[in-house]
Amino acid sequence: MAKSLNKSRMRDSRVALLLVLFAAFFTKALIPYETALHEGLEFFGYLLIAFCAMGRLYSTAFLGGFKNQTLITYGAFSVVRNPLYFFSLVGMTGVALISTHILIIIFMPIFFIVIYHFLIRREEAFLLETFGAEYEAYMKSVPRLIPNPRLYKAPERIEAVPKYLNKAFKDAIWWFAALPLFEFAEYLQEAGVVQPLFVIP
Repeated sequence: MAKSLNKSRMRDSRVALLLVLFAAFFTKALIPYETALHEGLEFFGYLLIAFCAMGRLYSTAFLGGFKNQTLITYGAFSVVRNPLYFFSLVGMTGVALISTHILIIIFMPIFFIVIYHFLIRREEAFLLETFGAEYEAYMKSVPRLIPNPRLYKAPERIEAVPKYLNKAFKDAIWWFAALPLFEFAEYLQEAGVVQPLFVIP
């Protein structure tokens, strides 16, 4: 069950990213390059990606490699039940901003909210079956996707597994690939190497 959910999440994320990359290389945004609005969207998008990468690494540290084995309710998991989904949504929003395509900025976060909704519902059913009343109480006290910082709690020490932290660190690095890819797409279009197929807002 857990492996199936991970595969679904990865597949949906890859499809969305491929569509965004296609838009970056073969469409042209209405927002002109080198304008304050264009640069501002890129800068804010990069900040969101940095926040996403750090947040996912932080969440993984508390998870400690015990996902689906032990119910983690402290650290990042004390303020929101699905911190990895939350930070991924933040990162995807950052990628959308870097694209500077208004339609992508609007619809990409909506797409992921819908996808995550169904994935989270399936995970909740699995966790309820696994942890029973303990998880049911956790559901009632901690929000699903929007963090509530006032709920934060953490032990003085946690047990972390280096293998999972290393994997999370490598995952975090990939988020930063978005900006150079979009910059490369802009360069190819400005140099006339790639001709946009159409213009989208």
